[in-house]
Amino acid sequence: MRALLLFLGLAAFFYAPVLLGLRTFPDGDFTHHFLPFSLFFQQELQNARLPVWNPYTYSGHPFLADVQAAVFYPIGSLLLALTLPFDSAAARLYFLQLEAVLQVALAGFFTYLLAQRLTQRHDAGLAAGICFAFSGYLTGYPVAQLAVLRTAIWLPLILWLMMRAVEPPQRWERWSAVGIAAAVSFLAGHAQTFLYTLYVVVAWLLLLVAVRWRQTFSVRQVAVIVAGMLLAAAVGVGLSAPQLLPGLEYMQLSVRASVDYAFVSGGFPLQDSWQLLLPGVLTYYSPLYIGVVGLGLAFVAVGTATVRSHWRATDDVPDLLRHRWGVLFFLGVVSVALLLSFGGNGFLYPLFYHLAPGFNLFRGQERAAFLVVFGLSILAGYGLLAVHQAPQALRAWLATLYAGTVTGAVYTFGLLWQLPERTAIGPWRFLLLATLAIGLTAGFALLLRLPGWSRQRTQLLLLLIFASLFWANFTTNLDRFSPARKMLLAPEVAALQEVAANRAFSASGGGAQSPPGRVYNEFRVYEDYGMRIGVEDVWGASPLRLANYARLFESFPLDRMWRLTGVEHVLTWRRELFVPSILLAEFPQSTDTTYLHRLVQRNPRAWVVHEAVIANDEESIHLLADHAFDLDRKAVLPPESDLAGRFDLSEAPKRSAISSDVQLVQRAPGQLEITVESASPGLLVVSENWMPGWRVRAVEWPHDASAPPAEALRVNLSFLGVPIPAGKSVIELRYQPDSVRNGLWIGAGTLAVLLLAAALKALHRHRRGKNEFKQEQL
Repeated sequence: MRALLLFLGLAAFFYAPVLLGLRTFPDGDFTHHFLPFSLFFQQELQNARLPVWNPYTYSGHPFLADVQAAVFYPIGSLLLALTLPFDSAAARLYFLQLEAVLQVALAGFFTYLLAQRLTQRHDAGLAAGICFAFSGYLTGYPVAQLAVLRTAIWLPLILWLMMRAVEPPQRWERWSAVGIAAAVSFLAGHAQTFLYTLYVVVAWLLLLVAVRWRQTFSVRQVAVIVAGMLLAAAVGVGLSAPQLLPGLEYMQLSVRASVDYAFVSGGFPLQDSWQLLLPGVLTYYSPLYIGVVGLGLAFVAVGTATVRSHWRATDDVPDLLRHRWGVLFFLGVVSVALLLSFGGNGFLYPLFYHLAPGFNLFRGQERAAFLVVFGLSILAGYGLLAVHQAPQALRAWLATLYAGTVTGAVYTFGLLWQLPERTAIGPWRFLLLATLAIGLTAGFALLLRLPGWSRQRTQLLLLLIFASLFWANFTTNLDRFSPARKMLLAPEVAALQEVAANRAFSASGGGAQSPPGRVYNEFRVYEDYGMRIGVEDVWGASPLRLANYARLFESFPLDRMWRLTGVEHVLTWRRELFVPSILLAEFPQSTDTTYLHRLVQRNPRAWVVHEAVIANDEESIHLLADHAFDLDRKAVLPPESDLAGRFDLSEAPKRSAISSDVQLVQRAPGQLEITVESASPGLLVVSENWMPGWRVRAVEWPHDASAPPAEALRVNLSFLGVPIPAGKSVIELRYQPDSVRNGLWIGAGTLAVLLLAAALKALHRHRRGKNEFKQEQL
């Protein structure tokens, strides 16, 4: 507990300006993606709804199925529930930043637990925890990409729980704890980071099995470990099911279902490895940096591990892993991860792309830096153990070798990169960095060369580790504004909010339920603004979007896309559009001007067609892009559409001139009520993205007509369609996918079994304790 409080205090000190409300994180994904997601999640919870559908981006987006929404992540959801009454955007920004700071503290504490268990030393655990929590990686990009931070922090806890699980006596609850921690990591919302976690967990399991086999040569012991891991996997999958099943369903329909090597193979340039020593010299972030002192401890650990005589092990699992085996394992993690982080610039990622499941799905291979800094941090903990155990002569020799290597590397970088002006900093900044790097290294070497070792010297070493990381990373994610100032609406966003509200009011005859037309934001404001102000846009910031819908933005005529998506307002750099429009406002900026237009002809959100064409997706995109294809009269259906008994395509030409009246009301996100009056049967087209699970319910329906289909059809490549009869009909469309319902049942069932098992075990212990007490009395 004291260690947890220490890391909470260090994180509070590191992020003091943010916690005091004086500063915020910079604009970017944190404020423009994760904050709007959090605001929408909060809004749905306040209305006692599960946030399954988000109408404000991508013409409708399956919010819960998007893993980055992290709807079931316990820490984020609990903090959101505790702060639910604070519904201003500034308050939500503050509490979301508070969550990020808490995640950083937990990262340090979990790493402390693992390193302390491996080394049996409190100070080694602190060194590892500080290196990881305040590394250039964890305080850089992951803070802005909150899902990465949420996911990454659980790896050390999982490894620690696995160590406890394999130690005798082995109990089912220990393996269940492993599964629970793995499920929380998955629910945190970053699949790529979780993939890295899984691979390290599997490698760690193999190491634990090898260690146990070396100790006992017992097949039974190994089988018990494997059975325990299978239990952990079952628990993890069961608790993850509420997110896993909808996420898999969505991913199969998203742009990530099929990506090529060129898209996913990006990574660090080879030269970025210099930032192990010199932060910020080549790029803004320094994700490989754990400080020259922490790196020096890792160097000492590896150097000492090469001398077997100083790393003798007993038969205990922690003792085995405390020494050479553990060092070599984490050195392997660092080496493999560093090579993977280069992506296509190195030789290893192409092999993983073709041979390792999952590595062909995600771009940004530089995120493997997560494992680099984690492995180096654990090695730093081992290094502090080596400082206590290694002979003075070996310790001094390693310290001198490290100091010489760092000094030579700094001078080499200055000659090859700084002098030719190939860096991101000026000469005086480089001189400061070089001086600090060499100075800290010299101080580290001096501490290790002096004879003996004291508690005060350990404290000074830990202080140097934290101070160097604080100096390098403190300002990485600090902006000059307070939350209230940061959350002031941009003039363009405020104008959109006003015109959309007025349009919705007039469209509903005095109410506000009929949704206005959507907005086409041509990259003039951030993509997810609509979730904050309640305006629906055709764009979004999530990397996951429906593949068919995405095709409407690839060499597709803008006016046709606007027609299909129900666009009414356009925010653009164009003063004049190529279709009739009214200029509502203009917003001069430093380099150009943003213009807000309203289209003269409002594109409907729902309409009835009386002709349909059956075509596959490739043919559909060409038909929909063709201006000769009348979208008011015709729709395109995929070959698998079932229209039997509801809409006869052969009679379509006879009905082509028949008019109809459609009124659409959005009762809630993912809940539409549509009133249709048509003189003949037709096909209702709704400009909302199609996904499996859009249920159709007849509120009012002609008695002599066939019942409506249970689910909406996919129409016009990516939108909703419902066959309707002649006469007046009122239908309700609700997004209620089976994947969500089944996932919730599986998750609830798994949780119930765990709670029941825990209750039975507690009851058994209680009874056994009473019996033992009675026997003692006798």
